[in-house]
Amino acid sequence: MIRVTCPRCASKLNAKDALAGQTRKCPKCGAMVLIPEPDQSGTTAGEGAIALAEAAPDQHVHGAIEKKLPAKELPERLGRQNRYLICDKSKLVAAWENNGHGWMLKTNFGFISATRNYDQLPAQGNFKLVELQLKMTDEGLRLAGIRTYQLARRWALTNLDKGDDKILSAVTDSGFLNKEQKSVVQKAIKEQFMRHVWEGAANVLDYLTNGDYHSPGVEEPIAG
Repeated sequence: MIRVTCPRCASKLNAKDALAGQTRKCPKCGAMVLIPEPDQSGTTAGEGAIALAEAAPDQHVHGAIEKKLPAKELPERLGRQNRYLICDKSKLVAAWENNGHGWMLKTNFGFISATRNYDQLPAQGNFKLVELQLKMTDEGLRLAGIRTYQLARRWALTNLDKGDDKILSAVTDSGFLNKEQKSVVQKAIKEQFMRHVWEGAANVLDYLTNGDYHSPGVEEPIAG
């Protein structure tokens, strides 16, 4: 067994060796806990700590065990010039841009800080991370492409209050947008950008209005 200490509340947890390298949620405070690799000398269960094999279902330190994208396909950081959206099945859940405010949650009353409202972060759901790729041209900023990623179905959004790039650790695969999500993304683009930024992005606009619900995204042709 591996002895784990929660970095936020210092609770003591025991994890099976098979969970090494994975992330689980602390049952006391909800913080995400990375389970380290056992050292060569071996590890033993800590007295008084919760053993995952023995814990009641609501005591488990949960987390998604899902196939990860190859490292070369997964960005290490959010593109500082790009914009990012998170959608559930039919609506916009959160948005990010490089303005120092971090991830913002969408509410009925507008956007609020994920960091200041971490208690409102949903613990589970079918979420897609949408990357709106932007580039600077001679004519100014232009929409250059769109890429979608599937997020883990548990605890993915609890990363939003831990730093801008932490959400990337919850990416499990390429994602695909349904009709409602495409409509949400198209609306967000028109609300967030001036018309000249997106009106020439023919491939992106076609992708968001056509019936292709199996492609992770498209790019605009490189000029010149």
